[in-house]
Amino acid sequence: GALHDCMNVFSCAPPTRPDLPVYFYSRFLFSPAYLAQVSTPLALNLYTAVHNPISIEGRIQLCLGSLSHIDCRSVLPDIDLPIIVVQSTQGALVKPVHTETFVEHRRGGMGEAKTIHEALKNKDRTCVVWVKSGHELFQEARDQVTTLIEQLATGYHETHDVAYLPAISVDAHAVD
Repeated sequence: GALHDCMNVFSCAPPTRPDLPVYFYSRFLFSPAYLAQVSTPLALNLYTAVHNPISIEGRIQLCLGSLSHIDCRSVLPDIDLPIIVVQSTQGALVKPVHTETFVEHRRGGMGEAKTIHEALKNKDRTCVVWVKSGHELFQEARDQVTTLIEQLATGYHETHDVAYLPAISVDAHAVD
């Protein structure tokens, strides 16, 4: 998978070229459409504009940590709160198909809530908000994500029943 590939590249990269692993990693962070629009070097310049002191070894440890995750599917039915999943349509690290777990493993099996308002009214529901982008949502879809966070923080969805489109409607090129 992607994380194994990254660990291999990270472990082979010469310490004098810390840019090579990040360049390789960009294919998993960003959607192909975004990279075609802004170019990989510019996307990486924006992504690394703030100093990132993570070493190559640190990046390998992050991959190992991700690969050592705990399977939480069995406890999803016990969560007595609505779940709002913000998911990219072209994510290579967390693929769109992974949202199915959060919808299907909820108590009652009532399916996906089409609105955050609906999910907030029924604590056993999950609402998936699809964003047309790769894994790095804040860089590719900053306005949409910032607006959503502002709406969540201000309680907008408690009184407004705004429907969210399915992945294929948001992005005809959504990946599995």
